[in-house]
Amino acid sequence: MRFNSSFNSAHLKHRFSTMNPIIVMLSLISIAMLALILLPFLLLLGLLSFITFQVLGRTFLSPKMKQAYASSQRNQGDMYQGNADIQRENPASYANMFTHPKNTHARGRTFEHNADEPLS
Repeated sequence: MRFNSSFNSAHLKHRFSTMNPIIVMLSLISIAMLALILLPFLLLLGLLSFITFQVLGRTFLSPKMKQAYASSQRNQGDMYQGNADIQRENPASYANMFTHPKNTHARGRTFEHNADEPLS
């Protein structure tokens, strides 16, 4: 049976036992201090970049997005203009479910209700 010698447990124990403990301790302390010192700065950098992107997005991108939305709404009716041979989708049968005709006004109740039905 063949296996990788780097995963041999005896070999791994030998490698760890031959390491200088002072060097291991110094490397662990340096990694911990580096993490403790750099982590707040990384979090601060992330917070500042988030705030900057929020402010820049509101000042620069928001007006451009409003203009693009307004122009898309204006041009929506002209989408098929000049292309009369394009097959258009039929509107869904329930598309005008919540729209009311302009000339009718709702009088009284807006739902069906039997007068002799007890209220719950």
